[in-house]
Amino acid sequence: MVHWADYMAEKIIREKGDKESYVVESGITPSGYVHIGNFRELFTTYIVGHALKDKGKKVRHIHMWDDYDRFRKVPKNVPKEWQEYLTMPVSEVPDPWGCHESYADHFRELFEEEVEKLGIAVDFLRASELYKSGEYANDVRIALEKRNKIMEILNKFRDMAKQPHLPEDWQPVQIYCPNCRKEAQFVEWDGEWKIKYRCIHCDREDVTDIRDGNVKLRWRVDWPMRWAHFNVDFEPAGKDHLAAGSGYETGIEIIKAVYGKEPPMPLMYEFVGIKGQKGKMSGSKGNVILLSDLYEVLEPGVIRFLYARHRPNKEIKIDLELGLLNLYDEFDKVERLYFGMEEAKNPEEGEELKRTYELSMPFIPERLIAQAPFRFLVVLVQMPHLDEDKIINVLKEQGHIPTDLGKEDLERIKLRIQLAKNWVEKYAPEGVKFELQEKLPTVEMSEDIKEALEELAEWIERKERFTVDELNTVIFDAAKKRGISSKKYFKVLYSLFIGKERGPRLAPFLASLDREFVIKRLRLES
Repeated sequence: MVHWADYMAEKIIREKGDKESYVVESGITPSGYVHIGNFRELFTTYIVGHALKDKGKKVRHIHMWDDYDRFRKVPKNVPKEWQEYLTMPVSEVPDPWGCHESYADHFRELFEEEVEKLGIAVDFLRASELYKSGEYANDVRIALEKRNKIMEILNKFRDMAKQPHLPEDWQPVQIYCPNCRKEAQFVEWDGEWKIKYRCIHCDREDVTDIRDGNVKLRWRVDWPMRWAHFNVDFEPAGKDHLAAGSGYETGIEIIKAVYGKEPPMPLMYEFVGIKGQKGKMSGSKGNVILLSDLYEVLEPGVIRFLYARHRPNKEIKIDLELGLLNLYDEFDKVERLYFGMEEAKNPEEGEELKRTYELSMPFIPERLIAQAPFRFLVVLVQMPHLDEDKIINVLKEQGHIPTDLGKEDLERIKLRIQLAKNWVEKYAPEGVKFELQEKLPTVEMSEDIKEALEELAEWIERKERFTVDELNTVIFDAAKKRGISSKKYFKVLYSLFIGKERGPRLAPFLASLDREFVIKRLRLES
């Protein structure tokens, strides 16, 4: 079974030609927080590039920041006073929070830092710098020369959508006033490099040179121009951008008719959401989950794996509650499969999972780094008597991690301990949370249950060392020989230790507690 990224890489080579190097692209306007849904575009681009590299190809991954787009509306989380900056480039609007040079930088820099933590190498480019440096100047001029052809293409698609045609004075460019930096009106083009404009904001009429960077292509022209300028071979997009009459469809015709090049191969990806959250995430609305939020509870490798295992046409619903424990279990299993520490029931599926792991890791470790089971860490971090070192000792004693740990092992274990603490604090359902009862609680129980508890206490007292499996057997046998139902028995045990009727797996839980404390509690001693 071929992984979807390998399939796309093969398709790109087949349809774009067997070249030495390829350009793959992702991009977004930093007009709000760049969330985990936006990240899917970058990651889809990255993983296809990864697959191309594995086939011996050179790959340039461009992530374009469309920070020369105009500031169209004031989001809910921004002061109303920011209305005075409407129609300016988002790269020149002041940062409302005062911590970055611009509104765009506030969102751009955070996302770049988040991506860096994932170990993903990306060539981040800024549209504002490309326009202002004059790099796009000739491309802008070509669009002006072929304005009628562009209008013809756009109007053809408007006919299909039963929309009115573009006005006769429509231009493929927008102009930023060199004086006030707000959008100005196009007056005329001299056929060379100069454009006359009128600014209603500062009551000014003047001329600007295309090479000075104040003239920007409109989005439906800018996108195909960019494909042509960088010779882009592949760019994924959300289903809204690939719908009938979308920017991609008009872009296909514009790049061919205006710039004489072929469009990149597309790939549609579905949205990403949070389980239980309704509606689409929006950076401007503020109802978003960021990569930074995921970093609080997920290892970088698990985040990459989460995206890599889903085919792009499948929606990703991230479960930050109990589903997160299953995600860790699945990732750890796949990692063991990759390093030959476990075998897959279905060999074909096992190969695809191993490839998924391989593609989701920028750098694969030489060996399996110690895996502290996240599900068990969630239990251990809730025990007040266990600090980080004691938690590591419990993991060693119960055979979850090797006794001889290297630097990488310790770093990973300590990271997971902190992530487990964060998860308990922020997302764990009440059924998972517990508090160790320091004082003996009042619990009703029959005499035969008291006898079973005493037998268990005596066995623990006699044994200086025992395994979790041995303890589990004794727990069940003490109840079974007295005909006590497991439900009643476990209800008493959980009530004695955590004051609840249910809780974590009992044997590993009791084995991780102080031995003397367990013996005293089983004997109902305060």
